Amino acid sequence: MSLGAPPPPGAHLHGGVTVNKSLFCFPPNAVATSAGIFAGDDPLKFYFPLLLYHVSTVFALSQAVHAVLRRANVPLVISQIVAGALLGPSFLGRVAPHAGELFATPEGWVQINTVGGYVFMLQIFVIGVKTDLGMIVKSGKKAVAIAALGTVAPNVAMHVAEAALGARVPAGWKATLMLTYLNSWWSLSAFIVVCCTLDDLNLLSSKLGRLAMSAALIGDFANTFCIAGVTSYLLASSPSEKIQRIGFLSLLTFAGFIGFMAFVARPAVLRLMRDVPEGALLGEARLVAVLLVALVCSFAGEILGLHATYGPFMLGLMLPGGAPLGVTLGERLDRLVAGVLMPLLFAQGGMRLDVTQLGDASTWLLLELFLAVGAAAKFAACTLPCLYCGMSLREAAIVGIMMNFKGITEVVYASAFVDGNIFDDQVYTAFMLTVLALGAATASVVKRLYHPEEKYVAYRRRTVQHRKLGEELRVLACVHSLADVAPMLGLLDASGPSPASPVAVYLLHLAPLAGLTSSVLRPFKHGDRNCVPSGGADSERIVNAFRFFVQQRPVGSASLLPYVCIAPYATMHDDVCAVALDKGATLIVVPFHKRLAIDGSVENTTPSASGAVQAANVNVLHYSPCSVAILVDRGSLSAVPASSAADADAFPHRVALYFLGGPDDREALALAAYMAEDAPIALAVHRFVPPSEWRRQEGGDPEEDRLDEEALQEYVRRWVDEDRVVYSENLVSGSDEMVAVIRKTSPAADLLVVGRRADSPQSPLTVGISDWSEHLELGVLGDLLTSTDFGCRVSTLVVQQQTKAAAGEISRSPEKNAEHQRPSETDGHV
Repeated sequence: MSLGAPPPPGAHLHGGVTVNKSLFCFPPNAVATSAGIFAGDDPLKFYFPLLLYHVSTVFALSQAVHAVLRRANVPLVISQIVAGALLGPSFLGRVAPHAGELFATPEGWVQINTVGGYVFMLQIFVIGVKTDLGMIVKSGKKAVAIAALGTVAPNVAMHVAEAALGARVPAGWKATLMLTYLNSWWSLSAFIVVCCTLDDLNLLSSKLGRLAMSAALIGDFANTFCIAGVTSYLLASSPSEKIQRIGFLSLLTFAGFIGFMAFVARPAVLRLMRDVPEGALLGEARLVAVLLVALVCSFAGEILGLHATYGPFMLGLMLPGGAPLGVTLGERLDRLVAGVLMPLLFAQGGMRLDVTQLGDASTWLLLELFLAVGAAAKFAACTLPCLYCGMSLREAAIVGIMMNFKGITEVVYASAFVDGNIFDDQVYTAFMLTVLALGAATASVVKRLYHPEEKYVAYRRRTVQHRKLGEELRVLACVHSLADVAPMLGLLDASGPSPASPVAVYLLHLAPLAGLTSSVLRPFKHGDRNCVPSGGADSERIVNAFRFFVQQRPVGSASLLPYVCIAPYATMHDDVCAVALDKGATLIVVPFHKRLAIDGSVENTTPSASGAVQAANVNVLHYSPCSVAILVDRGSLSAVPASSAADADAFPHRVALYFLGGPDDREALALAAYMAEDAPIALAVHRFVPPSEWRRQEGGDPEEDRLDEEALQEYVRRWVDEDRVVYSENLVSGSDEMVAVIRKTSPAADLLVVGRRADSPQSPLTVGISDWSEHLELGVLGDLLTSTDFGCRVSTLVVQQQTKAAAGEISRSPEKNAEHQRPSETDGHV
């Protein structure tokens, strides 16, 4: 795992240390730490201060480079290698030679290599723990075909190209087996590379991302066992008895090593996790013990001639991901290992780049030819199975490009461990520059081609307003925690499910991806540990509460189908929209990211990720295939048992709707009317009408005004009885008068319903308050009702009707949408 590098020119040779056949020279009796500059020492001449200097400089520069390159969707690993190139002879070594020498000393190279190798081993162990082996079982023939063809095709193509070129291949390439290494790296797609790359591109929870990870995991397993088996067979079939004994012993020790991890190391770790409380992390002593077990497996692998990362990765695969082990490793190690120390490893690969060595154009062209052959073969081999399985041309092309990108990043990862004797400086520089350019371009192309919003077009109206009378209302109820259950059940109770107008509830328990590499979207099953890898206590309680609610309704009134979704917040909307589209949902209900605390203050529902939850809600609003409602809990809404509701003298729920006009307000009106259809709730609709001269001055849309009038007239004709269901028109001359009406009428209700008015022109009645809006996803009225200054203690439901793009009536353009989004709405937008 050591990266060789020649000593700097003119270095004084005191003693030699050979690392992978590269000569490193160090002064005798070297001291690790200095006495400081006031004692006459140069701290950067000592090992430990030099390591600290390397860590801090590489970390700061890599973050600065990535802050620029990530705008073009360049993955972090490439930014870290670019940062290393800036610290090497190509830039810093030429601009400031004395400063550049600090990154080219033999001591620094060995330190970075040793620390980088140790950190890489820990990172692979963490990824192994987070990996769900169930992906192999669920992957299907498509992933198997992609894994097999994507591995074999580029390897064969590059070997054929090598044989065809024959004498044109330099003798040095043949002597160092450079093309053999290159074929192997490009053909394989390491699972750890895939996870890190897809996570960086926010594609972990996408359908194509899951397919890519499944194919990579299958390829990794097949490659590992094939290499072990073929190597042992070749050694055992040798005519030399000594080599035969080596082959037999290697096979025996390999099987013994697997057995040791399966029957000794794994049970030891499981015992450490046995009595950890639900939702708790491993204690410090237990975490240290787990890491020591991983280190023992790494050391044992090195003794047996295996790679130091093999043992920890295989042990991690044998351990359960999620809580508590996967979550603990993610919480305690990710920031230090992946965030601070891993950049050293990849920056070292960039430090070897030296553009001054690029003198022979034929060498670069020959290398690019091999890379082009490998890329074309891998693209074709991975695209064909997708097309054969019925995927669209765009999705098949994305998979082919992603698999190529996996090959590129595999080369980038492997290059950090390349010995200096495999590539000379010229070939290495040409090789890395080509690979970095291909990697950056490929990642950018994938992000531009992958438009998840196009998958969520329903091509039909899925709104409450357009549902037929008596038709089943399909609601996708999303909850993040137990605190979201009571208000969600209260809303379902207020909707008044009945046998004549039933409600189909699709429950989706949303949890952040922690301790796992792949997202989870599965139907919930009681007692199934694999259903909820991150711990199922909360899911059990949530599902039980909803099932009890359904059981309390009259037979045929409500049904429940629960799901569990574990995904990154940045892509959580993919799963929400996918379930809504698949189940034909009419309405998605998501909880607001803030709620009313016991002391009357407003608190975040998820203190550590409130901004991420808000961004997920915004993404659902943008991409939803149906109507969406955001439920803001203020403690006034709760479910009433069916028996109590029937015997109650007063109405179990009182709903107030504030109507300004537009498609969202009409959808809110339709939802409120549905609530009053069969349920004994009180409903009051308050319409705000500006003065006629204002309407003439503003102009407006006559078609929208006509639709508003028709909807209101239908509501009055069918439902208003001036007792349980009432309607009022309020002529107001400004936002202050409108707010006064809301202040007067809202305390009598336990649920306020308003439209988000996302696509409606700004009303003259909201001009005075729109500038003070804090949460734009709630719209002007929704933000007003939920603001602390307004002081409303009533729960609010903000409704957005299915957009025309989601109904397939207009094309949905991500670029056009981005132009119209406000800055706060684009946070976490994918």
